[in-house]
Amino acid sequence: MTKTSPAYILGFMIIICTVFGTAISSVHYATLDMLRKNEKLHRNRSICRVFNLPVARASADAFQKAIDDDISYEQIVSQGRTWDVYKQMDTGNIGFVFSGTGFWDRITGILVLSPDLSEIVNIQFLDQKETPGLGARIEEGWFIDQFKGVLISWDKPVDKRIIVGPAPDPKAKNRVDAITGATQTSLALMKFLNSELESFRKVMKEQKEKTMIEPPLPWE
Repeated sequence: MTKTSPAYILGFMIIICTVFGTAISSVHYATLDMLRKNEKLHRNRSICRVFNLPVARASADAFQKAIDDDISYEQIVSQGRTWDVYKQMDTGNIGFVFSGTGFWDRITGILVLSPDLSEIVNIQFLDQKETPGLGARIEEGWFIDQFKGVLISWDKPVDKRIIVGPAPDPKAKNRVDAITGATQTSLALMKFLNSELESFRKVMKEQKEKTMIEPPLPWE
């Protein structure tokens, strides 16, 4: 069999693909546990930031302890999805994991609301793949800080309850500035945040009604 024959070339390609495929798979599985730990650390760090929790030191155990001391966690299955919901014990503030499609890809984060759901307390982004220097600036402090204290206009149409960008009233209490040069990311963020807020309010309403209807169990 010559090196130029189709059979030789095909066999050589199969061997190369098998070797490199096995190597990549081995590296992936070898680092899987580390990746999971890093993902958990990133989420815990974000939870501490979004709830403004005091953390003794910058370590995985310290972030976890800060959360355990002041945050309760619950998974709520409703509307065909599972909601990750966090509640701060001393303030009653409620946070939930939101997700939506940005300009390029999914954007995921944690939004914290006041106990009566009337005000945004804070926001943090867990994952985004928007354009560096443009849409990716949603993670910058100046943009995130704008959301603190923003009032949710529940009396307005769903898509106008919070505004990211221009508005008839520039001083509106439900508005934040968009990112210059990243109009599409800003509009996408506004669209799915409003949608997520509406869905989450329905989930909280369902939970409240369920609690009122169901009698407490004997051991509660």
